[in-house]
Amino acid sequence: MIIGIDMRALMHGRVSGVENYIRSLLDALFEMDKENQYILFYNSRKKLKPFLPNFDARRIKVVHTRYPNKLLHLLWRFFKWPKIDRLIEKKSGKRIDVLFVPDPRPSPVSASVKKVTTFHDLSFERYPQHFSWKSQLWFKVLYPQQEIKTSTALIAVSEFTKRELVDFYKVNEEKVTVIHEAVPGQLKSTQDAMLLGTAREKYNLPDRFFLTFSTLEPRKNLENVIKAFAIFQKKHPLETYRLVLAGRRDPHMFGKVFIEDHPDILLPGFIDEEDKTAVYSLARGMIFVSKYEGFGLPLLEAMACGTPVICSNSTSMPEVVGEAAIQVDPYDIEQIAEGMEKLTREETFENYREKGLARVKEFSWKKAARQTLKLLEKNTSK
Repeated sequence: MIIGIDMRALMHGRVSGVENYIRSLLDALFEMDKENQYILFYNSRKKLKPFLPNFDARRIKVVHTRYPNKLLHLLWRFFKWPKIDRLIEKKSGKRIDVLFVPDPRPSPVSASVKKVTTFHDLSFERYPQHFSWKSQLWFKVLYPQQEIKTSTALIAVSEFTKRELVDFYKVNEEKVTVIHEAVPGQLKSTQDAMLLGTAREKYNLPDRFFLTFSTLEPRKNLENVIKAFAIFQKKHPLETYRLVLAGRRDPHMFGKVFIEDHPDILLPGFIDEEDKTAVYSLARGMIFVSKYEGFGLPLLEAMACGTPVICSNSTSMPEVVGEAAIQVDPYDIEQIAEGMEKLTREETFENYREKGLARVKEFSWKKAARQTLKLLEKNTSK
């Protein structure tokens, strides 16, 4: 079987949940599957290989075109041409049996070729006001209804995202297969003094702190995290905890007034992938009370590093953490503050630490790769 994979989502040059999903899944897939051939397609003047895991070049080929992206997206969106499978065939001399699209985007294929598309969430539908006008325009070009219609099967990264697809787009639930994400193998709890010390110095981290790990955007509900932290400080004036908001920040959200008004809140910015293990391990707890998540990978990342989690009791998050985290109403700042207070108690801290380490073992990229390959084989054009 020849499997085509649309790699365009990796060409942004930044690391996010979708990029981590693609890299981790393909790493496990290429390691596991020694029989099928793969053709990786992208459209860019950049080189794709720096974004990829190591792979066997005898079974895995990379082909690309250099059409202007704006032109190509418009052609695909409104004219459904040129067909991606035809572009792949022209470049490689081989016809694919199925196209895997790991993040939805215009991807027309010939009628004879099956397509499987992964949906991560519908935040752009539920919270359009939280996206820039450029992003909203892109989602109109994306036109997910068309991708749903032209896909033979859909992957949802959680039962919640599956329900969203069924409820919002009226998708037949039998068309959607849930395949959970997992965490990279290098993320694990560490007590390495040199590793921890280097990260603490690099990001100027305090001795004791609560951590958030996400893009700093309205949907992530950081305003309530900050308010809850203020309540926690008032109730525990002798505690020396600080709040670290890690992630790319929007300059329109966090300015000088923010910093001046909250001297105990730190903004270290983006955390490099190689430093995540240490930063998570240094934190007393990870607070992730987002208003909306399709999966919530930072939840598993924190638990893999032995860091207790406080998370929302809504959308996909209860499905991911099970009983291994403190679940709170994301709109109730008193509850969030109480969660912080609980984690200052050593017994509660150790309890959720152990629960988290056990919970994360239920998710693996090998399992996700097996399920994905099975679905691709089921939907081959042969």
